[in-house]
Amino acid sequence: MKIFLTFLTLIISIGLASCQTKPVKIIFVSTQNDSATGLKEAKIYRLKEQTINSDFDYLKLNNIDDNIKDTLLRNLMSIFAPVSGQYKYYQFLSTFKGIGCCDENRFKVFHDILIIKTDDKNKILDAYQYTLEWAEPPLQYDLFKSSAKDLTLSDNMDITMLRFLRTDYWDEYNKVLKEGGILKLK
Repeated sequence: MKIFLTFLTLIISIGLASCQTKPVKIIFVSTQNDSATGLKEAKIYRLKEQTINSDFDYLKLNNIDDNIKDTLLRNLMSIFAPVSGQYKYYQFLSTFKGIGCCDENRFKVFHDILIIKTDDKNKILDAYQYTLEWAEPPLQYDLFKSSAKDLTLSDNMDITMLRFLRTDYWDEYNKVLKEGGILKLK
């Protein structure tokens, strides 16, 4: 009976250990500052972070406005950071020149973050895109989610293939992301 209980305890322990989520493991990080693309140039989304054993923090992504404590000094990057999971995570950043909302004659540098979740074969399971300098509430209005199916992540992929749609919109005209850009994995 002791041998049976020992064996049963061992089996249960192994089963519980195999169900534990592995911690996020960083595969690649870039701290390089990119120069901004021009007003009429295509946006370049450069890979900034790649992890495994990851997932999106859907609670934060689906509630951006509730996750901002200080609206003057907000840092939205934590909302797009990976959490423990079973997927690959890619974070891209596009630095570009644009026109600010208050002064049409003055150019400003903006940053779009784009995150992608894939399986082990790089099939895209989910993706989001957001302009980090978005200043008008609700902040959720500028969050776009991919509606594409059966895509595999690849270098030089055009983000229009991801078919981004706003997660919060007022009319059909403003539902689709109208901007393009190229993903750079290298």
